Amino acid sequence: MTKQLTFIGHSDDIFSVSINGKPVEEIDCFDELARYKVSSGENQFYVIGEYVTPGVWMIGVAQIDQGIPIPNWNIQLTHEHDYSPALTIECPDDVKIEEC
Repeated sequence: MTKQLTFIGHSDDIFSVSINGKPVEEIDCFDELARYKVSSGENQFYVIGEYVTPGVWMIGVAQIDQGIPIPNWNIQLTHEHDYSPALTIECPDDVKIEEC
């Protein structure tokens, strides 16, 4: 089995995550980066969101450290709103997300 994580920006200050379409967490990040650590066993990486000029969200992934590759999971960017893409990740059921 797998879970589907979805990260998306709302307005100019809220970054949220859903699991299998159900909202589970949102953070207030006005003028700050939003960052979550996504991990399952030894697999781990960051999801980062930032509200940027001209009023849109930039969402992507980054390695935790040198030599630790991003896992080979299905990661997709789709257009959700006029101001934010959605980053969707198919991941193992034991996945953990942690604001950092």
